[in-house]
Amino acid sequence: CPLPWGGGARGAEMEGVAATCEGEGSGGLAAAMEEWLSGEDFDTAWRECYDLACRGRGRSDRNIADTVLFKTAAEVHKHLPQGDLGDLIPEPDPDFIRGALQTIGAEGISEAGVKDLEHFEAALVVVFTHLAMCADMLREQMPNIAAAVQAGMPPSFLSATPGG
Repeated sequence: CPLPWGGGARGAEMEGVAATCEGEGSGGLAAAMEEWLSGEDFDTAWRECYDLACRGRGRSDRNIADTVLFKTAAEVHKHLPQGDLGDLIPEPDPDFIRGALQTIGAEGISEAGVKDLEHFEAALVVVFTHLAMCADMLREQMPNIAAAVQAGMPPSFLSATPGG
């Protein structure tokens, strides 16, 4: 499911996410993530996490390094609401973040960084929306694995489980 990238405010970004994913299996987690991403809790969390990731560096809020995006996304993950989102959404790693951004044509952040704070916030929205969509797919295609993840089973159990 391609996701939007553009200069609009977060609300427009989220409307675009909903429109492009409509009818493509976006379900409970994607909808719950969309709601969280459009709220004040996310807005406060990403700004605090961004400040933390930038600590000890000079800051211009332009051409933001990919490492700051990676650190911010990892910290934002800790602010996910308890319940399904907190239980089923894994912390995004740099490879996942790059892949999510590549699907919407935002390549080259390692060289150029993220243009500005508006694009930075949009990048986080894309990453967390992708995570929720993947978790929805996991629940649909491998419900036993999803249940094990939600129950907190260790990764060694999951890798040893045949077929889901």
